[in-house]
Amino acid sequence: MSARAFIAVESLSELLIRELADLRRFCALLAEERKVLTGAEADRLADIASEKSSLASQLSQVETRRDALLVKSGFSKGRSGTEAWLASQPDADAERHQWNEVLKLALQARNENETNGHLINLLLKQNQEALSLLLSGGADSIYGTDGQQRSLADGKRSFGTV
Repeated sequence: MSARAFIAVESLSELLIRELADLRRFCALLAEERKVLTGAEADRLADIASEKSSLASQLSQVETRRDALLVKSGFSKGRSGTEAWLASQPDADAERHQWNEVLKLALQARNENETNGHLINLLLKQNQEALSLLLSGGADSIYGTDGQQRSLADGKRSFGTV
């Protein structure tokens, strides 16, 4: 279905409701991502990344449709256009509340996504440092560059042998 078809059947009020629901799901997904990053469930990260990408795409589409409706109604795009539209609506208390929550959740999502990104970078750095140590090739190195365990000098047994 094209964007024009969506515009024909949706109102700005309906789009705000949709955007708010998508942002709530996005924030919940970011919280789940942080939980996975701080726990031992790394196998779940690929699914979360895929869901985040899909939701980000949906949010972008909703924003594009909102902007199109704003322009069609004689307002500018984006936040200023939405706020001008809300100011022109005498009985838009629910929409104003939804818009304020959209703004709040968008800021929360941005902050949480940045925090998760910093956490991912920290975990990546720690993993790289650990691999570097294990593969350093120094006298006390446990693993060779081929990933195989080296035999330890001085009569010590290697791991897994009797």
